[in-house]
This record gives sequence, structure tokens and C-alpha cells, in this order.
Amino acid sequence: MADGEAEMAFMRSLIESGGSYAVAGEASEHQIDTPSSDEYDPAQVVQDIPLPSGPQNLLSPSTSVHDHSHGVLCAASNQQDSSLPSSTNGMTHTTYLNVQSLPQSRSPMDHLNSSSMSTPIGASNLENSADPPAALRSALLGASAGSENLHNAQENNLSNDVSSSTNENMSNSSALPRTGGATETEKSNANAGEETPKLQSVESRKRSIDGSIVSPNSAIPKARLPHDRIGILEDRIKEDERGDVDAWLSLISEHRRRGKFDEARKVFERFFTVFPSAAEQWIANIQMENEAQDRNGVETIFSKTLMRIPNIQLWSAYLDHIRRHHNTTIDPTGSARKVVHQAYELALKSIGVDKDSGNLWQDFILFIKSGSGIVGGSNWQDQQKMDVLRATYQQAVCIPTQTVEQVWREYSTFEMSLNKTTGRQFLQNQSPSYITARSSYIELQNITRELRRTTMPVLPPAPGCEGHEDYMKQVKIWKEWIRWEKNDPLVLKGDELPTYKARIIHIYKQALMALQFWPEMWFDAADFCFNNDLEDEGNEFLSQGIAANPEGCLLAFKKADRLELTSTGDDGDESVKQRMALVREPYDKLLETYYDLITKTNDREARELTRIELQFPDTTNDKSNRSGDEDDDRGLEDDQKQELERKKFQIEEIKKSSAIQVNLFRKTLTHVWIALMRAARRIQGKGKPHTDIGGSRQILTDARKGGRVTSDVWLAAGLLEFHMGEAEASRRILERGAKLYPEDEIYALEYVKHLVANNDHTNARVVFETTVARLCAKPDTLKKTIPLYAYFHTFESQHGELNQIMNLEKRMRDLFPDELWVASFSHRFANDGLNDSFDPTTVRPIISAATQARPIAIPSIEQQSNSVHQSPYIHPALVSAASPKRQLEESDNEANRPRKMARGDSPLKGAAGRRLDQQKRSRLPNELGFEGQPRPPSPLPRDVYFLLSIIPKPSTYHATKFKPEEMVRLIRETHIPAHVNQLPPSNQLRAPPHQMNGANIHTSHMPPIPPIPMPHVLQMPPMQMLPNQLNNPYPYHR
Repeated sequence: MADGEAEMAFMRSLIESGGSYAVAGEASEHQIDTPSSDEYDPAQVVQDIPLPSGPQNLLSPSTSVHDHSHGVLCAASNQQDSSLPSSTNGMTHTTYLNVQSLPQSRSPMDHLNSSSMSTPIGASNLENSADPPAALRSALLGASAGSENLHNAQENNLSNDVSSSTNENMSNSSALPRTGGATETEKSNANAGEETPKLQSVESRKRSIDGSIVSPNSAIPKARLPHDRIGILEDRIKEDERGDVDAWLSLISEHRRRGKFDEARKVFERFFTVFPSAAEQWIANIQMENEAQDRNGVETIFSKTLMRIPNIQLWSAYLDHIRRHHNTTIDPTGSARKVVHQAYELALKSIGVDKDSGNLWQDFILFIKSGSGIVGGSNWQDQQKMDVLRATYQQAVCIPTQTVEQVWREYSTFEMSLNKTTGRQFLQNQSPSYITARSSYIELQNITRELRRTTMPVLPPAPGCEGHEDYMKQVKIWKEWIRWEKNDPLVLKGDELPTYKARIIHIYKQALMALQFWPEMWFDAADFCFNNDLEDEGNEFLSQGIAANPEGCLLAFKKADRLELTSTGDDGDESVKQRMALVREPYDKLLETYYDLITKTNDREARELTRIELQFPDTTNDKSNRSGDEDDDRGLEDDQKQELERKKFQIEEIKKSSAIQVNLFRKTLTHVWIALMRAARRIQGKGKPHTDIGGSRQILTDARKGGRVTSDVWLAAGLLEFHMGEAEASRRILERGAKLYPEDEIYALEYVKHLVANNDHTNARVVFETTVARLCAKPDTLKKTIPLYAYFHTFESQHGELNQIMNLEKRMRDLFPDELWVASFSHRFANDGLNDSFDPTTVRPIISAATQARPIAIPSIEQQSNSVHQSPYIHPALVSAASPKRQLEESDNEANRPRKMARGDSPLKGAAGRRLDQQKRSRLPNELGFEGQPRPPSPLPRDVYFLLSIIPKPSTYHATKFKPEEMVRLIRETHIPAHVNQLPPSNQLRAPPHQMNGANIHTSHMPPIPPIPMPHVLQMPPMQMLPNQLNNPYPYHR
């Protein structure tokens, strides 16, 4: 059946009545209920939004800011799921304002998504809207009078704040720290001869006395009552919506337990914005709707999920729903059976290639058999049933599933029952595909034995933390499965290339359900699609991956590169402007995410510090608790000191942890700006700030205004200008960066390297001396000068005068007397910048080959035995116990006495006996050296050395290695009967027929296997087993 007919049947089976899109709270059937006083209402929580300090445009005018909406979208049954947004990034609640008085474009640092919207929209408006999330947000804000009043009030406050902030001088008002002591006042322009605008503050903040940032969100929330379970769970979700999965599930269960299905639906909608592919929870949502007898709700869920989530349990629930509402037992027209048949075809088309879909194939075969008609009949209905059943069998036996062997047996019986001649021909044609599928399933089971196929993703644990190794193990197994599919074990790439691609795409989707927060998997899936002419699928993977991982730089960079490669147009200014706006959008969303992360980290730090202040109040000056007794007062003071130490320790740990996170975010933020700057240079060139073609210089201006950047952005901008031929602009940018970050030794080092590479040695020495003098003035920053001195010592050694080298080494010895490299005279003669490091002072040339390069003589065994026999060594074990009063006599030497043969040995005659006696006599002296010290081992013969040199390395041996401990354990745990009569009967040792290889093996006429003659095996000479062992290259391979 054609794909279009199957999909139309699928939609007809889902939908029986028409409708339109509606937004919760407006015209939907699920109205927002007024919560009780002891419950938490997320609609009443308004997150304070840091307002921008000025109306300057930090982004390109055509940049579209990514919107986040948590509105409940109730899609009616007759709407396709493709019209909805694929997924959202699941950020915290944000109040969206309608500010028409502000400029149309805002910076990502404004933390405010604005759009001009005021009226609710219907289905047509939603479909035609260029920004569906913005339309939903407008409808959500206009749903109730309370939200409208809140919207207007915030709009007025924002307008007043913006108008008041524009009248302030913000040149010295920024409170954002910079790496290396950077100041916020910038008076000279870093670009080509233009006046730098006054630096604007990114966000309005206040600071406490100790310098910590305080924002409206930093206040500790009110403590909730213990019985307010919903409020407590909501607070947990707000604090960690992607990590605290238990809070989500507990909140849903609590609403369902109380019978508040409308509230549970709202939580489900919010949950699916964060976890859109959680099939288990979609099934739980379906079960809740079935309990509420809401068939439209169930079909709405199916329309949203089935074509997007290829999950077997979800499709099984859909098939159960279809068969429940389309009774095939009472079906005089056959329409119900036709709908169920089309639903099965659609399900198998979506998930039929899955390795666990065998039961679904068997259910479909049973459904076909239960239809009208007789297999093997002569009328058209019987023939049609036979053709459909044969086609289904032939598809099922080619797919590696858990039931492929059972389906093959059924298919063999089916064909042979119709016609043995044609049946053998059909079986012969399908046998290669079946054998390949069967062997492939065995390989696949070995690969995925420890795989946990779940659709409830978790955030990847940090390296070294609990769960990291297990998570990485799951990632490795998924990658091995994908690699196995790409190797084409089913031999599909040649004749069935679309099937080959579909299988790999299916595995990628299965992996991304469990690894939703692992950006590398999204990147690999998109890259595979782009390399195999699947542009739409690749863009969909990137969009969903960015929504699930808004802080993932890998996906944002890949998206920007694809947009830059695929966006074409003429060379006009308008085309270049539109292309730059298109490419810049992923970067702006990424920048906005990291600015939000910095703000949240600072807010969390402020809340933790406030909590500690409340937990440890300052009672050092409180004399009310003093009893007058000196001992008691002294003990009280000791307790107070311990409390203060604990308080100080906790504060330091919190600040240290927050500083580490903020520094990581700032570095990432800086490199995002650098990547955007390079993209702007490729598209628009250097450009001119504050124009339509701003270029790379506009990005530098925006990065300065955004703040929170490190010195790397100035270094990258300066080098970019230099390689574009703007040497003067490059010099001014680098000098400006050096003034802003005077204590950043890495920036100074890279600046000096750049000057040296361009033969500007005078300015290189000036930068070096200036930076070193500033860093040496403070004891805390003295260590920062080590890389500068190390590089400049190498530079002076190669290109400077001897007096300069000596003076520099003297300064280094005075500053760092403990450093070994400064005292090394040979350091300045080494050449580390060449292909390999070479120190000529360590060369030891060979003057006389006969004396210095004499080969080591390898003595023979006879020479070794003779030298040992003739040596005057006396073994201490053969020396009698000597005391201080008794001197050692010659008669005490056992080596000179004749040695007796041990009893029981058969003495040999002739030369063989003499050699054996000589070996026994020299055994003990050979083991020890002079004065009882162990002798070095004797050198091996030359032939043994040669044999060892040609033996392959152990790393080349990939077969199963022999494990002695396992062999000992096997022997120890194996029950060995004491007599042959205790062995079990031979018929119990034989494997059952269904476990043997092959199909249709009959053992009724086979003769019994005689018992193994055990005594013969024990009496077999050892040499008779050597040929079998020699023929087997891997004797321990199982």
C-alpha cells in the first residue's frame, strides 16, 4: 500500500471530530484553576529579569532571539504534528513583555525576549506565524486579565528603567570583573581610528559591602510548610529542571493521587518541553487520559509523538488503542479491519527495523491469519490473503529480531503446505537473507548485552564523580552499535541504500532518547545525514540537539557552519546583511545561554552566602549568654570561635566553587565571541561598526559591551586584523588589550611572540619589561613571570647579545634561585623550536670505535660452566660456622671435598656422568656471587635473542588469552566422579534437538552416542596430542 494512503488511514484512525489549536487558559477545555493557599501556583511566580542598562543594539538588527514558552498547547485532532515546534530548550520560567517602545533587536545579555504581540491567535495564525513560540507566548500572556495587568505593569516599569538608564553615564559603572585586572573604562578605539563609544553595563546589579553580587533573585525563598508537598516539588524543579527527574515524576504522581488531572496535564506539558522523547512518560500520560475517559486527549498525544518518537512501547499502545475502538469481530463492511491493518503497516514502517520488534511482526502475522479467507484456497480472497501473508513473512525473516528463527519456521511450514516445488524455490531465495539476519542478531546481542535502552535521559555525570564510568560505558555501547550498523552486516548498501540509511537513522534516534544531553551523539547523527544527502534530517537533528543542549557549543558551531555553507546570494549589501543575520542566530542563542548561566551561578552563590549568614549568626559581642564563670565563658568563646571557623570555611568553599564555574563560563563565552568574529570576517570582512556591514569589528564592539570576556578576545581580534593587512589597527587593539589586562601573563606572552614573529624586537622588549616590572612588584604575581622569562631567555639566547643574556640570567637567578632551568648553562644552546629538541652540550662523540664501541661478547654455555668451575668462589652455605675464637681452615671448604650422589639416583657412566656431576657441583655457586651478593643473570644465547626479536608484540595478540586463575577455579569447582559408574547416562549428556544448529533436525532415527572411553584418554601418550595443538594457532580460543 502506498505511503500516502497509509498515513491518511493513520490520521483517520486517530481523528473523528474536527477542531482547532487552543491555548490553555483562553479557550481550552483545561482552564487554570485557582490554587489553594497551601499550594504552589507556577503561574504566579514571576522571575525577576535583569534589565538592560541602555538601548544600544548589541546584536545585529535582524537577529531573532530565541524564545522559550511554557504554555500548555492543546492541539486538536485534525492538526498535523509537524506544524508544532519540534522541541524547546526547557529553560526556567521567563516573563515575556510586549515592549514596542524599545528597539526591535536586543542583545543576548539583556535576558529579555521581546516581540510585538497583543492578541490571541487561532489555528490559522499559528500555522502562518513565522515564530510559533512567539505566537503561543502572546496567546498565553493574553489568556487572563491578571496576566494582562502583569504584562502592562512590567512594560511600564521596563520603559521607565530604560529611559532612566539612558541618562546615566555608564563609562565607569560596570561591576563585572575581568581576567587579569581589566578595567571597564575604555577611552581609545580598538578599531581603525574611530572613537570608542562609552562602555555600557550589561545588567543592572547592586553589590554588597564585601563585593559579592546581589540580584533580586538572590534572596532566599520563603520556607514552605512540611505538608506543602507540591510547593516543595515545584521549588526543586525550578532549581534544577533538567537534573531533578524525581521531582517531576513525584509532582505528576501527587497531582494524579489528588485527582487533579488538569494540573497533572500542565505538569506533563512542562515536563515534555524538557524531555520531549521520554516515551515512558508519554505512555503514562496516555494511561491518565484513558483513566479520565478522554479519547480526544489520547489521540492528541498520539498525533504529537508517534511520527517523532520511534518507540516500540508507544506504538504498541497506539495499536491497542486502535484495536480497542475498531472492533474487528463485528465488522460487516470490513472498514475496522482495514484501519487496523493500515495501523500495523504504519507501525512496522516506523519501527519494524528495530531488533526488539519481533513480537510486533508476529502480532501482525496473526492478525492477517485471522482475516477472512483460507490459505491455499482458490478464490481471489484466499489468493490475496496468501500474497499478503507471504510478503509479510519475507519482510520479517530479513530483519534481525528475537523471533527471526520462529518466523522462519512458520514461513517454511507455510510455503511447504501450499506447494512443495514452489515452496522450496521461495525458501531457497530467502534463505541467504534469513541466515544473515540470524547471525547478525547474535552479533547484535553480544554488542548490546549490557545496554540499557531507556527513554528517560539523565545529565552526564562529571568526570571522577559517581555514575561517570557507567554513563560513558553506555555511550560506548551505543557507538559500537552504530558502528556495527554502518559496517553494513545485512549487505544493504549496494541494492537497498534507503533501507541502509533508515536503519542507521533509527539507531541514532534510539540512542538520542537515552543520551539526549550528550551533544556529541547529536553531532554524529547530523554529520551522518549531511554526508548521505539527508539535509532535512540533519538540520532536524541539529535543531533538536540545540534545544536539548542550549549550552552545547559543538552543535551551535555546526549549525552556524551549515547555515554559512548553504546560504547563498548575490554580493549586495542587503544579501550579505541577511546572510550574516542568519549565521549569527545560533551564536546569539549560545551567548544568551552562557550569560544566563553566569547570572544564575552568581544568584546561587548569593543565596548560599545568605543562608550561611542566617545559619551562623555573629554572637561574638553578645554578652547576654555569659554566666560570669570564667571557665564557662572561656568554653563559650571556644565554641564561638569554632562556629566562626566553620562559617569561614563554608563561605570560602562556596566562593571557590562559584569562581571555578564562572571562570569556565567566561572562557567559553569568550571563545564563542571569537568564533562569531571569525564568521563575520568570512562573510562581511572587517566591516565598520554601527553600520549594516559591521563585520568583525562590530563583533568586537558587541563583545566589549557584553562584558564577561577574557583577554583572548582582544588577542584574537588583533591577530585577525593583522592577517587582514591592517597592521596599525592590530597594534592598537593589542595595546588596548594589554592596558585592560595588565596582569595577564598569557596575553603578554602571546603579544611578545607576535611582535617577535614580525621582527619588532624593540616593542617586544618593551612589552616584556613593562609586564615583568608590574608582576614583580607584587609577591602574589611573581610566579606569573616564569613563562615570560623562559620564553625571553630563549629569544635572547638565539637573537640577543651576550651581555643581555648574562644580565637576564642574573635577574632570573635572583628572582628564582630554586629553579633548575635558570642555572643551567646549556639551556641557551638547546634548540627547542626545531623539529626535535637537541642539546649539543650533552653529545658524547665516539672517538675510538675499538675502545668505546666494543660489542658485548656472548659466552657459550661451555665457557660459562668452565669459568664458574675455575672461579675461586666459596659458597657461604658450604662454609662451617665460624666464631671469633676459631679461624677458618682450608679443610672447611666443602667445594674441595668429593661430593656424594644422592640416593635413589642412577649414576651415569662416562662423559655424561661427569658433566652431570659438574653441573650439580656448580649449581649453588652459580646462584650467588662474591661475598654472598646475587649475581646478575647470565646473558642469553644469540639464537634466543634472535627468537625473541622476531616474536610479535603482546599487543598484536587478539585471541582469548589463557587465564590461570580461571582454570584453577574451573578445576576446583568441577565435580569429578570417583568411578566411571557414577557418570550420568549418555542420553542426559545429549543436547535437546531445539538447541542444535539448523532447522528441522530429527533425532528419532539417530543411533545413540556411545560413552566416551575415559581410561583411554588417561592412557594416551602426551605426544599424540601435539599435532592437534600445533595445527590450532590459538590453543586457548573458545
